Amino acid sequence: MKLSGILWNTSCTHCLRRTTQTDSPDTDNMVKSRIGPFALEAPLSKSKNGCQVFRAIHLEQKKLAALRVFTIPMGMTPESREAFASQLEQLKQLRHRGIVRCYGGGFDTQSAFLAYELVEGESLLSMLRRRDRLPWETTLDYCQQLAEAFQYAHQMGWVHGRLRPEKVLISEQGVVKVQDWRRTAISSMITNDPNRRSQLQYTAPESLEGDADEKSDLYALGAATYTMLTGRPPFDAHDPQELRRAIEQDSPEPVTASVFDCPVWLNAIVEQLLAKDPQQRHFSATALQLALKEAQRRQNEGVGVLQHATSGFSPLQMQVDRDEAEKVLGIKRKKKKKKRQSDENFLENAWVLVGGLILAVGAIAWFLWPLSESTLRSRSEALLASESSLDWNDARRDYLQQLVDRFPGTNSAEWAQEKIEWVEARNIERAME
Repeated sequence: MKLSGILWNTSCTHCLRRTTQTDSPDTDNMVKSRIGPFALEAPLSKSKNGCQVFRAIHLEQKKLAALRVFTIPMGMTPESREAFASQLEQLKQLRHRGIVRCYGGGFDTQSAFLAYELVEGESLLSMLRRRDRLPWETTLDYCQQLAEAFQYAHQMGWVHGRLRPEKVLISEQGVVKVQDWRRTAISSMITNDPNRRSQLQYTAPESLEGDADEKSDLYALGAATYTMLTGRPPFDAHDPQELRRAIEQDSPEPVTASVFDCPVWLNAIVEQLLAKDPQQRHFSATALQLALKEAQRRQNEGVGVLQHATSGFSPLQMQVDRDEAEKVLGIKRKKKKKKRQSDENFLENAWVLVGGLILAVGAIAWFLWPLSESTLRSRSEALLASESSLDWNDARRDYLQQLVDRFPGTNSAEWAQEKIEWVEARNIERAME
């Protein structure tokens, strides 16, 4: 790996940016020239909270790495060391082109270290500082790559929980990589401030108290996409409490309000990712990928929003009423043929009318009478047992949603919500085939 006279600078979270040889490294902080099997070549960041990143080389394998060195906490027990080693092994299993790979780690006398691949390129934060904002085409490409990385990580049981521009690296080849994946045993050894402004700007409303899941990762991805398109995060304030209030209560300005060339499809995806309610966001990173591909296809085909609204099922959610769209486009639905004259004469018979009226009243009473909880569940189970996706969707529409709406808090409602999510997942899988 040739660096051609270029060093690689990084923050405490080994977020790399390109810098020239004229920058003077902080050699005062390099207290030793070796840790574990690595020889330290140059500091890539200033020491902060007992954490520093070095450019290093593995002495036996002659392989360059970004070495993150941090102080071992006082009173660290053998059990906590074992938990660190266990989670380190799990971290090493994350192997995807969109994830900065961890080679391993270990302990020295008073320090611990993590070794990561050294990425030739720059961080998304550095790129945005240099370019202000990115074209929507570039943003769509980066967002698709990030969605792929998160799809893989989520399937492997990993949640990032701290995604922001400085955690995203862009290689010289345009490959997007997410860095700083860790779990409790490793995170507890690294000082973090959850109320840090740069972190709050990309934190989902439900994660402000610290809990993070796959849906909060999708929110952070949406906030990063918003920043790429506009050059600013969706919410910002110097006061942490004011920033928290805005995240919980305010709606961000639409991307298209300031970026006039941004396709409405991409704007709709960002708005859905930034939804306050996690359930209103995309079902998963897989669903997000499908929506991004659909947005690209619609844009390439020049499909308008009204045409999209009348085209049936789509992973893209647009706030357009289908009936209104059909009126604007002049689309007329087929009407049923008029009944034959003989039928009209037949219906004029008084006895037939009376009998029909009685049947109609009975039918209306039958259909208006609400189904019981057990009936709704049994009918849902019968349709879900089918191998037809049409039956699954009928079950969701006709029975499962009723169970959720009419019997909240019951076992049946919880069961119905799980089945609704299962049907949605199957729909996404079928659409991607």
